[in-house]
Order: sequence, then structure tokens, then C-alpha cells
Amino acid sequence: MRGGADPTADEIITACARTKLRIVAQDERDAGLRQVLNLGHTVAHALETVTGYARYRHGEAVALGLLAALTLSGQDELRREVHGLLAAKGLPTTLDGAEPEDVVQATSRDKKRRGLQSVPFVLLDAPGSPRPGCQVPTGELLAAVRELTSR
Repeated sequence: MRGGADPTADEIITACARTKLRIVAQDERDAGLRQVLNLGHTVAHALETVTGYARYRHGEAVALGLLAALTLSGQDELRREVHGLLAAKGLPTTLDGAEPEDVVQATSRDKKRRGLQSVPFVLLDAPGSPRPGCQVPTGELLAAVRELTSR
């Protein structure tokens, strides 16, 4: 883990919760800043839809979505690190029970789309630097979701 801190330590979890509370308080209606909290959620929501909300709990789907988002962000080293952390806590790191093509198709029905040509993704320029509102080409999304089945 960057900086050597245990990501499951109480003080890290508390700091994360405070950050989330601060962001939600600044953007109660999810119209701007709060969108950064959706990192990994676009693929997660599609996974939940495709599997009928029966295969993955929300956090499990977000874990897989986070890995896809890190791939799409070009954050390979961070993706490897997060993969290890998720695996160590028993969270899924491999897609099972859904076809990548179906997951990609389901993203087009995401509620965050709001009339846009495609659903906006949250990607990372660097750890701690999320970039909401990113358009992702279908081919790149499909490759990132397929990668979840092969690792």
C-alpha cells in the first residue's frame, strides 16, 4: 500500500468516511463534485443489472467496477495494488456469471446517462485525482470488462 499504511486501519476508514461526508455535504443533489464518489459504479451497476441483483452484493460489484475503471484510467500499477487488497479481503477480482458484452450493453441504460450519448465514467488521472464525466469508447470498455474475466 502506498505510504505503508494499512487501508483497513480505523483511522484510514474514518478519514475516508469524513471525506465522503464532506463531499456529500457540498453536493447533496449529486450535480457536480459528488460524482467523484461514483468511481467503479458504472460497471458495478451494469453487473448488478445483468445478474439480476443476485450474483454480486453492491460492494462486490463495485470492487469489480473499480478494477475496470483503473484499467480504463491507465493506472496499471494502482490496479495491481487494488487487486491485491481486494483479494486479501475476499472481494471478487474476477468476473463470473455475466458476459462482458452484456455488461457493456447494460452501461448504456445507467441512470447517470441523463440524456448523454453515453454514460459518463469517473476515471483517475492519479491516485486522489478523480476525473468525472469521462466518455469511454465502447471498444475500450469491452476490453476492460473482458480483462476482468482473464485475471
